[in-house]
Amino acid sequence: MEYGRNDTLEIRLHGLSPDGRTVGRSAEGMTVFVRGGLPGESVLVRLCHVKKRMAEAELIRVLSKAPDERPAPCLHSQECGGCPWQCLPYERQLEWKGRIVQDALRRLGRLSLPEGVVRPTLCVGDHAEWGYRNKMEFAFAQDENGRTKLGLRARSSRTVTEVTHCLLQTPRTMAVLEAVRNLCETLRLRAAPSGGKYRKESSQKKGFSSSVRQNDILRFAVIREPRDGGCLVELITLPSPQEAATIRTLGQTLLDAGLGVTGFVHSIRTGETDIAYGEKTAFTLGEAKLSETLHLQEREVTFTLDHNSFFQVNSRAAELLYNTAANLASSLFSSAEDGLWGKECWDIYCGAGGLALTMGPHFERVFGMESVAPAVELAALNAEHAGGNTQYRFECGDAAKLERVFRERGLPDLIVTDPPRAGMDERSVQALLRHRPPRLVLVSCNPATLARDLALLSAAYEIRAVQPVDLFPQTPHVETVASLAVLPAAAEK
Repeated sequence: MEYGRNDTLEIRLHGLSPDGRTVGRSAEGMTVFVRGGLPGESVLVRLCHVKKRMAEAELIRVLSKAPDERPAPCLHSQECGGCPWQCLPYERQLEWKGRIVQDALRRLGRLSLPEGVVRPTLCVGDHAEWGYRNKMEFAFAQDENGRTKLGLRARSSRTVTEVTHCLLQTPRTMAVLEAVRNLCETLRLRAAPSGGKYRKESSQKKGFSSSVRQNDILRFAVIREPRDGGCLVELITLPSPQEAATIRTLGQTLLDAGLGVTGFVHSIRTGETDIAYGEKTAFTLGEAKLSETLHLQEREVTFTLDHNSFFQVNSRAAELLYNTAANLASSLFSSAEDGLWGKECWDIYCGAGGLALTMGPHFERVFGMESVAPAVELAALNAEHAGGNTQYRFECGDAAKLERVFRERGLPDLIVTDPPRAGMDERSVQALLRHRPPRLVLVSCNPATLARDLALLSAAYEIRAVQPVDLFPQTPHVETVASLAVLPAAAEK
């Protein structure tokens, strides 16, 4: 039987793909990738994209539950797409995350690793499942009646589910979110149209169409609440000078409301892509920076963060991730004198300095590279506050320019990397293969691109360990740390 777009069929889900989609097969053997669902469920799906031997589909409804499925504790579980695995017992989540990494390495990277190289998934232990996020990006949207909604993306959709309770957040964050929702309604601020409809076809600079009301500007509300205290609210909107005073009133009201909000930032974004990242800061109120302290390598390290800083959203698991990276790095060195593993470590894609400051005590010098200038400034500030005898240097630059860094600085004893989901830049990988520094530790949030990078690097490196770490319970997302040592024959070239 041949299938086409919008055809429906019943299938049983039997596995998971590296990107977290569930996998089933039609009666004729066609592989079907489904957004949503759990392994073991029988489901009705609608095909979206069909090829000869595979198809992508959206979940219509669950016909029968998985054998080990549990009741969803969240009242938004049927609509919200934020926690698609909350019906799966946590121990099974950890098992599946390990299988996702294994499958990515085997099927996408075509790597056949010795038994034991890929380790069971680590988690922080008791009370790891809920209330772990220190940051959440909430989206605004208009419903079919033009009413503004504020919440999270719906399951298998770009529409927004209005969220009033979230088990991943603290009660304070949810109270602040409700206050933002009510203030926007009171002040008559509305969601921007979706799909880039606010953009003018002409080159005018206002950033919204004449058919859109001047108060149709709301795009995202980002709330940060680190363990160290404080709460920073960022409102990301279209540019609208007419509403600047109204937004300032909203921010000041939040600061004065007794909810624990310590800072407010108004950011502007005109780009059509739905990314909660401001292209320009309009103004700030209160304290626009926060701090987060992590226990790293037997010491307390405090990170200063601003509203645009990348930082792991699960603080306890970030400690586990960074310390795991350090433990795998340590295993690559045969000896250590006075706690030192070597003279120099490089942190590529260093962000605000998480891995750099974790590795710092074990090296005389640490060099970090990051393409985002404010992050470089924060990394230098965080290193200064951390103290110690290590000499730190951070540089603003694209990691693709790694070839130049090798020419200027020679070979370090260790390179650590934590790239975005797209993985390492191809030019960075080629520079590593040309110069072959002796040891690598790779941190990845995407098993598929990690598999690709490891497959390329395996031409010159032995993959010593691959350690999945769970930073995102109730979701299919998994972080992975891999350690590599240059092959003796490759080191001689």
